[in-house]
Amino acid sequence: MPRVPIIMPQLGESIAEATIVDIKIKLGDEVVDDQEIIDVETNKAVMGVTTPCKGKIERITVQLKETYPVGAVLGYVEANEQDAARFAKHAPPASPQKEVAEEIPVRADQEVAPARGKKIGARDGDRADGLPVPAITKGATFMSPRVRARMAELQLTTADLAGIMGTGTGNRVTIKDLESFLHKIEDQTAHEASKIRAGVADAMRRSWTRPLSTIGSSVNLDPMLKDRQSRDPKPGLGLYALRALALALAENPAAAAKFFGNRVVQSNSIDIGIA
Repeated sequence: MPRVPIIMPQLGESIAEATIVDIKIKLGDEVVDDQEIIDVETNKAVMGVTTPCKGKIERITVQLKETYPVGAVLGYVEANEQDAARFAKHAPPASPQKEVAEEIPVRADQEVAPARGKKIGARDGDRADGLPVPAITKGATFMSPRVRARMAELQLTTADLAGIMGTGTGNRVTIKDLESFLHKIEDQTAHEASKIRAGVADAMRRSWTRPLSTIGSSVNLDPMLKDRQSRDPKPGLGLYALRALALALAENPAAAAKFFGNRVVQSNSIDIGIA
């Protein structure tokens, strides 16, 4: 029987590729027209790829966590003669799609470079696009040549080390500071960041170099003021806000995670500072 290719669709005006995050079907499965069978992730959203027609899954040409460009062949549906003829009339040439599908799995820039037991590290592509450390950030602004060599070995950017306070002369970050920081990171829970999470983190880093704006919203403080009146001595309003923040972070610890290399690092404790 003829077969119809499943093509990576155009996912957005500025999106050229996507990563396979879930394959919901297997070889031989019967599918209907426009059935969602593969989930793909870009740096903006997770979207579903649907079948072009009804039939049976004849072949799957992609693998999980691999990245493929728009137009790549993701698989084939064994279809009837009528559907096959309909798609053959409008389908693009098959040879370029085949080449794309075969070449993409061996892309070097999709591999995560190992660093200290594969717990940390950034991809080669990320390293080239390293974001600047904010001008007001202390610590990692000053680094010795030995520290920079160690960073190159681990494929880290200066933005990854923006939180290190240097103990050397002139607030320089010493190799001891860096190794101590890496040791702390290894003791915390870490997992590879998704494209969406990495994109959000990069946007937040870039915001450090942009003018700031503040958005305010109304909050009913009557219950808090009533509780405050019942206490002696009366706690400051800031303490209520700190307690609410601590409880919220305890329930949703992901909000306090750090982006390091290409990993999301979850702290083992909740630390809140007041300035």
